[in-house]
This record gives sequence, structure tokens and C-alpha cells, in this order.
Amino acid sequence: MQAVFTYKLDDDEIRNIHKFCESAESCSIEQCPDWKKLFPETKFCYFYLYDESGIKSYSQIIESHRLAQINYGPVCPDKDDMVDSISEIIEYYRKKHFLFLSIQLYFKSGYETDYVEYKLNKKYKIKYIFDNANTKSSIEIDLENNMDDIFRNFSKGHKSDVKKAKKLGITTETINNLSDLGVFNEIYTKMCEVRNIDRGELRADAIFELYDLLKSKNRGKILIARDKSRQIVGGVILVAQGNTIRYFKAATDLEMRSLPITHLLIFEAIKQAKIDGFRYFDFWGINHFADKEDQIYNINHFKKGFGGYYTFFAKKMNINLLPFGFGIYKMALFLKKKIIMFHLLKKPV
Repeated sequence: MQAVFTYKLDDDEIRNIHKFCESAESCSIEQCPDWKKLFPETKFCYFYLYDESGIKSYSQIIESHRLAQINYGPVCPDKDDMVDSISEIIEYYRKKHFLFLSIQLYFKSGYETDYVEYKLNKKYKIKYIFDNANTKSSIEIDLENNMDDIFRNFSKGHKSDVKKAKKLGITTETINNLSDLGVFNEIYTKMCEVRNIDRGELRADAIFELYDLLKSKNRGKILIARDKSRQIVGGVILVAQGNTIRYFKAATDLEMRSLPITHLLIFEAIKQAKIDGFRYFDFWGINHFADKEDQIYNINHFKKGFGGYYTFFAKKMNINLLPFGFGIYKMALFLKKKIIMFHLLKKPV
């Protein structure tokens, strides 16, 4: 088995990695090779493990200030190959004198996760932190259930809202042109600005890069909602991750926020995911640490209204590559801020 670390993939590597990721039962969008296009200023390192039969494991690793981070990777169907992959990554960054490595696996809790954690903890000192940033959980709907049963498990309010949206003449469809995408982007941008929401992966016009990724690699779709006059009033971005459709982002026209637009969009998204043969619909995130006064608590309540059940991912692995690596990094940031503040205060008025 050979391990490769590179900062640039050639055409053959990209083609083979895409083929490997497409064959995986579970592969997050964050591990798609084209994901980097949304983050042109971010430094990515590409890792893959291979033998004579082909690629066995793959991961995109974000590097910043001697810290390395893996989001929902590596993509690796075999638990022993996963252990070997993570070991290779740890040793690589130790040799490069990085301070710290964090890894959020895409594995869900269960036997395979326990096995990987057991094997790695025998070799390395791994720290686990129990908070929302380090404990990933979600709500999932099993699409093997029939649609009547899925809808029956919606809350009373959500069922009424779906019916109300239909009576109001709201319809949904898949975006298939850049003009409609631009309108949705304006709705999304305005919602983020008014509500002071961090756009995260969709800063500026990155939604156009994401749309191209979803369409060209068959990795998902964007559904839009139209009112009776055919005006676009909202939309939801859906990402295909192996056997799962992931609820990624959604937005509605702020002037229409009293209408249950998102309720209908998600209902239709679940229906389409089932028709398309996906096994799960994942709402991608539930914050069990949110207080009732927190806006996130209301988002949790909204998602739970669609029924489903809780799922838990592997706990994030936090690994010091040098003694007190993460503490050193935090201290350096603190001192840098202090120095900047000192020089600002010393400037003549």
C-alpha cells in the first residue's frame, strides 16, 4: 500500500479520485475534489492510499498556520484502511512539524467507528471534546419507508403548513438556468445580510461554483419555489452524498417569510430523494447543546418537525502533533492580537 500527499492533482488522479468517490456509499461534498473551487484562498493538501487494485482511501486536508483539518473524511469504505490512512496522515504532519490535527470522520456511531477509535487510541493520544463544535449529530429520515408514513410522522404544524403552501399555489421545480440561480442567490444574500447569518461556504458568488459542481458531477440539485405569479420566493440546496441526500442551505424571500415555503420545499425534496433511489434524507445538523433562548434551538425544532430520528457521527479527533501543539497555537494568536493592539495604541493621533 502506497500513500501519496500532493498539493496538485493531475488529470488522471482527478479522474480516478472522482471514480472512487462516486463508488463510495458515503462521501461528503467537502471531500469532492472540486470543492476547492469554492475556497480559492484556502490551502488544500490531497492524500490518497492505493495499491495495485486502485485507490483505497482519499482525503482533502485543509492547512492553515501549522494546523491541519479534515472535514468528514477520509473517504474510505474499509475500517482497517481507515486506520492506516489516519496513521499515515498523522505521521506526515508530524514530520512537517505541524502543531495540531483535527479529524471529523464521516462514519456514524457504531461498530466500525468504535473499531477505528480503538485502534487509533492504542497508537496515539487523541483528545475528545464534548461540545457542539466537536460532537456532530443530525436528524435523518429513512427513505425506505413509504411516503405516506414519512408524511404521517411530520408534526401536526408541519403537515398543515405543507397543505397550506399547496393551497396558496406555491409550486417547486429544479433550477436549470443561471438566470433563476441568480434570483435565488439574491434572495439568499439578502436573507443572510438582514439576519446577520454567516454565509459560510457560499460567500459572494460561490453559489454559482457550487451549482456547477452539483450539475457537472451529479452531486445534487437546487429546488426553487414559485408563487402563483411565477415569481421565485425561495429555494433549497440539496447535496448527494453516496446513498444520502443532504439538506445543505435554504432561503426564502423575506417579504414572504410568513408563508410556509421551506416546509413545502423540504417535503418535495424528500419525495424526489425517494424517487431518485436515495436511502436517507439527512438534515445535516442538530445542536443538542443549544439553549431555548438560542435561535439554533428554533432551527432544531423546525428540523425535528419533519419526523426522522437522531444520528450521531464519530467524535472529532483532536491530536497534538507537538507537545501542547494546540495550546501553542492559541497562545500565538493571543500574543499576535496583543501586539497589534499595542502598535495601534502607540500610533500618534
